[in-house]
Amino acid sequence: MVIRAGYGIYYNSSVYTTIAAQMAQQAPLSKSLSVQNSLTDPFTLANGFSASPATVANTFAVDPNFRVGYAQNWQLSIQRDLPGALVMMANYLGTKGTRGTQQFLPNTYPLGAANPCPACPAGFAYLTSNGNSTREAGQIQLRRRLQSGFTATLQYTYSKSIDDAALGGWGPGTSVIAQNWLDLRAERGLSSFDQRHLMNLQAQYTTGMGVGGGMLMGGWKGRLLKEWTVTSQLTAGSGFPLTPVYLAAVKGTGVTGSIRPDTTGASPYDAPAGYFLNSAAYAAPAPGNWGAAGRNSIIGPAQFSLNASLGRTFRIKDRVMLDLRIDSANIINHVTFPRWNTTVTSAQFGLPNTANPMRSLQTTLRARF
Repeated sequence: MVIRAGYGIYYNSSVYTTIAAQMAQQAPLSKSLSVQNSLTDPFTLANGFSASPATVANTFAVDPNFRVGYAQNWQLSIQRDLPGALVMMANYLGTKGTRGTQQFLPNTYPLGAANPCPACPAGFAYLTSNGNSTREAGQIQLRRRLQSGFTATLQYTYSKSIDDAALGGWGPGTSVIAQNWLDLRAERGLSSFDQRHLMNLQAQYTTGMGVGGGMLMGGWKGRLLKEWTVTSQLTAGSGFPLTPVYLAAVKGTGVTGSIRPDTTGASPYDAPAGYFLNSAAYAAPAPGNWGAAGRNSIIGPAQFSLNASLGRTFRIKDRVMLDLRIDSANIINHVTFPRWNTTVTSAQFGLPNTANPMRSLQTTLRARF
């Protein structure tokens, strides 16, 4: 039995690259406006490049006390050899993120409410580094060492990740902006990459290896059937989190997609025929209030993929080799959806936005000399 453990701290120094690119689009280097069209302040071609009295000249700002975020990673693994060329490994993985980026719209207010501060600047996003995240995962891996031309690895992962930093989620309206700038704790929820269950299977077999695989086979049968390598990769997992969205512009800005609806108490998964989500589970936010639905509170469709390849190398002459390879993605042409439409104001709510790619085959022939 082998036991391993490790701990490390990693800093996200690359965050400044994104900030610099956004700040470069601000005054005095450039002019950037975000204007909400209204009857009292119409947006036309005549004033499209002129600042409205109700808007600010910039659309992005950074906390002067912004700090670089970091993540603490730790792991513990136990490995043991088993009969039959098998190796079993159990892993525990943990991550704690600190000073994650958070983005919100200052001086905004909910639909149906009066502007509490008409003289306050609005219409710009503000970036801070006060977010946190945690992820813990348990992993079981069973691996067969290469023997008689066959090797395989089966791995199952059970994990959960929560954060209030990487605000946003999958699907339409995937804004990375918090709903209520005065209550960032309400943004704490499942991470957009959280996948509770994940299973991976990788296998490879080369014909003509070992006595059982026809090692002693000769003649034309041996030349035809030996030395073909077949590989396959199967991935199956639960869905990723999705955020319900109430599509309306945030008052005082031109931003849409960050407002969430209210919940009615009905299950979002009790969907009518032909749909995957129940629109009756959500309603428009009460006037003067932000939506009560949680960020990333919907679990999306399960994921599945099966890919395979077949290849062989032929020796034409002493120094001439011919490589033949056939690759297939989604070999059984199984339909899966990456996400559903979660915009409650859309007639397409609860329907898939798109499907993962259908089956594809690719053949490669390469000569080496």
